[in-house]
Amino acid sequence: MVVFALVVLWLALACLALGWLFRENIVRGWREPVLRNPVMILESDDWGYGPVDQSMMLDRLAETLDRYRDARGRPPVMTLGVVLAGPATDAMRAEDCARYHRLTLADDPLRPVRDSMLRGKARGLFALHLHGHEHYWPECVMRAARERPEIHNWLCATGMPRTEDLPSPLQSRWIDAAALPSRSLPADAARREAGAEVRAFATTFGEPPAVVVPPTFVWTREVESAWADAGIGIVMTPGRRSEARDAEGKLVYEPGEICNGDLGEGGCLYLVRDVYFEPALGHDHQRATADVVAKSKLGRPALVEIHRMNFLPSGPSADQAIDELCRLISSVRALLPDVRFMSPAELAEHYAKTAGLVETRPARRAHYLLRRLAVVSKLRKLAWITGAIIPATIAYAVTRPARN
Repeated sequence: MVVFALVVLWLALACLALGWLFRENIVRGWREPVLRNPVMILESDDWGYGPVDQSMMLDRLAETLDRYRDARGRPPVMTLGVVLAGPATDAMRAEDCARYHRLTLADDPLRPVRDSMLRGKARGLFALHLHGHEHYWPECVMRAARERPEIHNWLCATGMPRTEDLPSPLQSRWIDAAALPSRSLPADAARREAGAEVRAFATTFGEPPAVVVPPTFVWTREVESAWADAGIGIVMTPGRRSEARDAEGKLVYEPGEICNGDLGEGGCLYLVRDVYFEPALGHDHQRATADVVAKSKLGRPALVEIHRMNFLPSGPSADQAIDELCRLISSVRALLPDVRFMSPAELAEHYAKTAGLVETRPARRAHYLLRRLAVVSKLRKLAWITGAIIPATIAYAVTRPARN
């Protein structure tokens, strides 16, 4: 009896100690809403300014998505992170890059691209998100062009160049990365432009954006606050915040993690995109499918990243990317027959309701909390070493849903 009492005391102390050491993980795991059904959303950025033949690829993607349905009869939704403008290269070339000239999706050369987006949106296949007025801060790119011939040539190219071809630091729109380490932009100028790009989106598509995807996931609190003031309700994140790049151009992340459903500046709701599916970089459908299934087991949505560069230029590599996309959707439907396809705005509505798709029963939420804690490697190892795994396993069994 004494031995039993000592064992119980030891396990209780072990649980208390681990609970204290990993209290932030516990709080985050409990705070993040639990979804009753798997959710998959396809997230694709960088569409808009660039080669006009992307219009045909957008139409092809819409036809591809329309072949599939979830159990409710809903097709997969692909979000398009829209870049509204870029350099008017003819005008730039005529002045040898002396001043910045902007070409927008509302201008004649790019209207086929905008119209393809609107067609897909009308069919419920595309959700249009704000990615940026440009995918860069124009003044920074102009300054870099004076010292770097490749940037000068990009601004003065024949036709419309791809923003993906800019160096990654310069693609971070909300910092001054013309030289590294990056510096902050003038706060007033950044706030004005954050509001201006929301208005430009509304002018281009006839309605304001609900969601913003910060280019390269670098953005500041001041910019986020300005987005909120302009009507943005949702900010897409990678689960962390970065406001700078270091001397090597790498992202500098702030401490702490962002969870789905967290609220940011001005009440913006955060969503987390952290499933990577880039066939052009070797990410195949099998890997992405496994990640989607893993998210579902944790009661989290799977927001799957697949950039425009996978589909441009058209040709064998684009064909392969579409084939992989089809395999991903088919595999997820086969393994998760109750998966739901929806837009991020719809997902945010579910989080706001905290009912329906969102689990509210404490026992089931506790079960998913244990699942989320189990993927924290250090905690899992210490639980085995200290024996805390025993009460955790009992709690896991007691709270197990009757049907998963």
